[in-house]
Amino acid sequence: MTRPLKDENNICFGCSPNNPIGLKMGFEMDGDVCRSRFTPAREHQSWNDVVHGGLLATMMDEAMGKWLWEHGLTAMTAEMTIRYSAVVPVEATLTIESYMVSQRRKLIEMAASITLPDGTVAARAKAKFLEVTPAAMPRKEEED
Repeated sequence: MTRPLKDENNICFGCSPNNPIGLKMGFEMDGDVCRSRFTPAREHQSWNDVVHGGLLATMMDEAMGKWLWEHGLTAMTAEMTIRYSAVVPVEATLTIESYMVSQRRKLIEMAASITLPDGTVAARAKAKFLEVTPAAMPRKEEED
């Protein structure tokens, strides 16, 4: 079980159950690894029966961000490099994992992977996140 988001009105594309077009990813912590299992549907494809690479990138970015959130860090993706190594079919249950590589002051290096049901690592990501203060986050203007 992971820590809930502070704002119950959150509509994060990756994890919120409140976003009607979102991925609705759920997460669990296992030691120093943040893990999600996700089964992409046909609406997540690019080529016929192949998951869109941008969505795979989103899943890994979300897993890394969730790891940070679980460790009390508010951070934003500054840079991300992805290596795709296998075709990801729709309707296959994927395992998405993330962990911290290092932290130097406000710069946090993270890594993530997506693994197919047969154990094949289909994609890997390395990313740099910049820790920000919650006060620096954009806020919705109050309506009159």
